[in-house]
Amino acid sequence: MAEPSSSRRTQAAAKQSDLLGESESRWDDSDRYNNSIAILLLFPVMFVAKFLVDHVLGDKYFFDNNRIVQMTLGVDTGWEGSYRVASDLFSKLNIFHFTTMAEWSTTLGVIFTFVLLILILRMPSLDLLQLVFLLASVGLLNIYVFNISKDIIQFSFFFAVYLVLQFPLKRPIISVALVAAILYYESTFFRSYYILIAAFVVGVYVLLLVFRRYVKRFSALTALEIVVCLFVMVFLALLVAQRVMPDEYKQVVSVRSDSTSIREGDTTASNTLITDLLPGSGLPGFMLNYVVNAFRMMIPVELLTKGAYYIPFFLFQCMVTVYIISILRQINEVHDSKQFIAICVYIGYALGSFIFEPDFGSWVRHETATFPVLQLLVFSTNQHLSWSAMKSGTKAMVDKAQVAVGMSRG
Repeated sequence: MAEPSSSRRTQAAAKQSDLLGESESRWDDSDRYNNSIAILLLFPVMFVAKFLVDHVLGDKYFFDNNRIVQMTLGVDTGWEGSYRVASDLFSKLNIFHFTTMAEWSTTLGVIFTFVLLILILRMPSLDLLQLVFLLASVGLLNIYVFNISKDIIQFSFFFAVYLVLQFPLKRPIISVALVAAILYYESTFFRSYYILIAAFVVGVYVLLLVFRRYVKRFSALTALEIVVCLFVMVFLALLVAQRVMPDEYKQVVSVRSDSTSIREGDTTASNTLITDLLPGSGLPGFMLNYVVNAFRMMIPVELLTKGAYYIPFFLFQCMVTVYIISILRQINEVHDSKQFIAICVYIGYALGSFIFEPDFGSWVRHETATFPVLQLLVFSTNQHLSWSAMKSGTKAMVDKAQVAVGMSRG
């Protein structure tokens, strides 16, 4: 009588395995449909975003953009540095003699949305959450980045990083060196603090290599351990800078307070300032606030208290954070060097931004400009979060059935 029972269990296990295979196939087909949906909605999302720019959002959200427009028309606003670099560049590119932000916004939106189309065509299958994240990114890019701004220049640098990562170099360390060189070059004439980000990218790469070599089992706890080590790395870097480069060190530890104090008296400035919450001075006080501000920026719960307008920004940032944690907890299984270096670049960028970003609006806008790199670590099959949970749960059921069959046979 045991044999028929064993046979029934075997048939049940086989049926569950077939169901798993069928569900995988259906889900894979759905993923491929998601890519098609992304392509179909790409330009409609762009046009909606441009409508918001031109007719819904106020001038206070595009203060810097209008300032650069005036500078390209020869109006001296008294702003130099990266503003002057941007205005000089757009003045040279202004072959159609644009005079308004709307003209620049529409033209750059169409051009760079075509660039996004090329990136989407190269993406693997997307799950539903990745599709939502992609369309949200397209919207934010067309509102804040694909415009006459400093951020589109930033986007171009990260696109250069993306192109470097596409080269089939045999030694990933060469790719890391080239990426760091691009970021360093940017620091020489556009945003000086990118030299610090370049150093952080190299440091993150070394740290993650150490974890991959010496940690046997990865989990959510491992991701937390990596985060702690990243903060320790920043502390050690600043400790060295305090002694070797005291002037640069003083600038780093005071840049946030200096920036926010200026914006507090500006009626056009953002109402989402990231001011230090904890008292303290020197390097210990700076590091305490640095850690607190890092968590505030990656999980910006306080934006929910600012009004319904900020809910999309909160959700977008939470999705980024989830994807970062997801990849860190499986970093030992990331075999694509492009994705591995991309996570190093993003984390290096974030570690620098935790120091310098004065408000949540600037943080989300600048973060969106990293999209060429961010999409390498988000739009990957190992980031199919919704499917991976379902698949692992179904597979566990099949495994249990197969174990039960083996026991009955024994």
